[in-house]
Amino acid sequence: MNDTQQPLELNLHEPVICRSVWISDIHLGTRHARVDELLEFLRVVDCKYLYIVGDFIDGWELKFRWFWRDEYNVLIQKLLRKSRKQTKVIYISGNHDEFIEQFMGMKFGSVTLARQVIHTAADGKKYLVIHGHQADGLTHFNHLLEKLGSHLYNWILDFNLYFNRLRRALGFGYWSLAAFLKFKAKSAVKFVTEYEGTLASMARNQQADGVICGHIHRAEMKQIDGVQYLNCGDWVESCTALIEDFDGKIKLIHFHENDVLRAGRGPGTHDPGHGRQGDGRGSRTPSRRRHPRRECAPADAGILRIGDEDFRPATADAGVQI
Repeated sequence: MNDTQQPLELNLHEPVICRSVWISDIHLGTRHARVDELLEFLRVVDCKYLYIVGDFIDGWELKFRWFWRDEYNVLIQKLLRKSRKQTKVIYISGNHDEFIEQFMGMKFGSVTLARQVIHTAADGKKYLVIHGHQADGLTHFNHLLEKLGSHLYNWILDFNLYFNRLRRALGFGYWSLAAFLKFKAKSAVKFVTEYEGTLASMARNQQADGVICGHIHRAEMKQIDGVQYLNCGDWVESCTALIEDFDGKIKLIHFHENDVLRAGRGPGTHDPGHGRQGDGRGSRTPSRRRHPRRECAPADAGILRIGDEDFRPATADAGVQI
């Protein structure tokens, strides 16, 4: 992480108005999705562009075992309300929500679906925004092994749930086994290094200044061979996001930081098992029935380009401009 790009903590009592926000890996459909924290984050943050960088809904887990809390409906409604105001929501597909691939290129009101986009920041720098599973060899060569790894990760999080209840009862702070293994296992470090390098190369091939991704649940900001690598982390454990201010500077936000290196913080409400949970058959949150406007991107469009209204003529034909 660059010295000039230190993690920021948000003040819940002061609204934050920024140009862009990137979040990824919420994994709705698992009992570990930190939806309450994400709702709190969206309550204090307002932006022009809101990117969901893949794995918003965990289709793998829902197909294996149905789990849906009422709070998930509240989150979806919150995002739709933002999209009906001044926020443009861009949903990038991931590997766990690959079922939305059939809708790629479509717009539902102010919500746009895409596999990848080029985001132009306020300072003119361009970033490839992509979930990142395209740089994961397991995704391409062994889909079954990838799904087994996903279930193993959920089992580790289940163990973490009960282990941290015991730690809190003894007066200790949160400790993440999953994060510990990622930082300590040599094979995991090698995988992450290769993953980051591959995505940096993909951004370079698109003539972008940087890449913004998710997928590996590890928030990071670094330079790789002249390309800025930005990973917005996840909302399963770390509760991290990237925000861009109106000068084009991008910062990493640790909303409710529970980093493995900061375990001595004391008791907290990190347990996703706390609070009301439903099985998908409970009461629905009342809402008016709406039919969002559905549009298709132009057939001759290239990669989707967002945020560059001030940097190129409106008549340019290189991609779709929002």
